[in-house]
This record gives sequence, structure tokens and C-alpha cells, in this order.
Amino acid sequence: MQIQDTHGLRVAVVSVQEARETDWETWRGRVAVVRVSDPPEAAWPALRAAGFLPKPSWLTWIAGTGDSEEEFLRGLHRKERQSVQAARRHAAAEELRVEVLPLTEPLLAEFLRLYEQQMGRMRQALPVAVQQRDQLREASAGLFAVCARRAGTLVGACLSQRLPEADLVRLRFSAVDERSRSHSLARVLYMAAVGHARELGFGQVSLGNDPNLYGHVVEAGLFAFKTRLGFRPVPSQSVHPHRGDDSADLVLGGRQLADPALLLSYPEPAEASSAEAGALRLELFSATAGPDARRYTGSYGGEVRVHALRPAPVPDEPAPAASA
Repeated sequence: MQIQDTHGLRVAVVSVQEARETDWETWRGRVAVVRVSDPPEAAWPALRAAGFLPKPSWLTWIAGTGDSEEEFLRGLHRKERQSVQAARRHAAAEELRVEVLPLTEPLLAEFLRLYEQQMGRMRQALPVAVQQRDQLREASAGLFAVCARRAGTLVGACLSQRLPEADLVRLRFSAVDERSRSHSLARVLYMAAVGHARELGFGQVSLGNDPNLYGHVVEAGLFAFKTRLGFRPVPSQSVHPHRGDDSADLVLGGRQLADPALLLSYPEPAEASSAEAGALRLELFSATAGPDARRYTGSYGGEVRVHALRPAPVPDEPAPAASA
């Protein structure tokens, strides 16, 4: 057993045997999650019996570009189409200039300043784009940026990467200023990126990769936002064969996790393939009685289960010493 601090979240990483034989109630309030990394499928039934949920460790969000924007928009819920239209009207009223540009060194620096400002407003920020600055520079020939400017000042941008071998454009990073965030400028940027991918002849777009536990680094509300935009979550290894694996989580909760938290699990039976993206089941965890799951599921069409989290006996104390 190892206790890991994952960006402020205490996670106990254990073996299949430890998962099955340990009384995890004694750990409630000391770790937020107990995790078995990459367990064999043969162990999934026993892990489920112990309260663990086999799941893809990472999710990739995928949507088809469609033959036209009209076709893409028809696939969205009526309220989401209205939200896109309202965001575009506001951008026009603000006289924002939206354009697609190659990613140059000055533009990358400008974007990262905006991105860092956005990270500073988040509860639990992980500045991946800053950490990958050099990688973005090296890959810039295959990247483009959808930029929005107000009187020459960058107020929003989305960096996207062309992946012709996968017939895919990956929307990697985005950022908007606080004023533009309240008027959904991100929707304008994403729709423009999808449109540019369509013009380039790509059949699919990806709205990035997320760790499959919403309510910590990524907020639960982001899940609903992405589904409403017409994207569906699939195991990352089904899109990028050398990225991502499976794990099994037991969520104990605590102050380190938002309420609610959610993840997508593989459903029973254990034979369900990792590639069966449509079979993923949404698991929502809350200590609140009767949470409104619809606020967080968005347009997700799969099965949803709500789990009641028990209050911790003590408030997030240090974990007991782990056995070797």
C-alpha cells in the first residue's frame, strides 16, 4: 500500500488482495479514494464485491464534425443550441474579432498569460499547458489557435492539434478572461474550432482528456458542459492506444473532494470491453440527501447511479501508517 498526495487529494494505492481484505471504513476521513491500478479483468468481480468500481483511468471526449454546422448543431439539445446562439450574439455585440491563426511563439506566450490568469480563479488548478510549454512549441506546426480579441487584446483562445493519422483534431487547451467566461465565450471558440476541423476534412474532434474523477482537478460541472456540447466520453486507450489504462476506485469522500464527485465505470458483467464506450455508467457520489443528478449529467445518455457518502468519523486526519 502507498499513500499518494495527488494535487492535494489523498489516494491509497493498493493491491487487489489489499483491496479485498482491508476494512476501508477505518480509513474514511483519512484518504479520499482507495485505488487499484490496472487490475486484471478477472479480478473485477471480486473488486466490485468489495465496493470498488473498475473504470478507465482517463477519458477522452469525442464528437463527429458532421457534414455541416447545421448537422452538428442538430445533435445538441435545444437549450444548448440556444446557448451557442446567445454566446455568438454577445460576442458580436462586444465586437470581438474571432479568427483562426497558426500558433506562433508570441501567440503562445500571450495565450499562456491568459491561461495562467484562468488557473488562478480555479479551486484546484493544474496548469498543464504551462507545464507543456516546450511540447507545444515543438508541436506548433501541427497546431492552430482560435482567438478572440477585444480591441486588440486577447480575451479567449483555444489551441487545437491536427492528428491526421487518427482523422482527429484535438482541442487541447482553452482559456477566456473572467468577463468573457460569464458570457460563454468558450462555446464560440469551440464551435469555431469544430468548424475549422470540418473545413480541413477531419471527421472527428476531441475536447481533451480528463482524469476519470470529477470533483477535484476537474469539476463535476465540466462533465455536464462537455456532454451538452455534443461530446461523448470514451476510455482514452480506445482513441490513443498508448495512453491510459484501467483502475478500480473506492470513493470514501471527504473535504478534498467536491460534493458531488463523479466518475464513469465499466458496467457489469466484467466481460464488458474497454472499447465499449457507450456502456460506461455514470457514478455520482454525494453526502447530500437527494442530489439533483441532472445538474451534473448534462446530456449523458448512459446509466446513472447515485451513491450516498457517509460522513467521515473525523475530519480528514492524516492516514494511518501504511503496511509495506
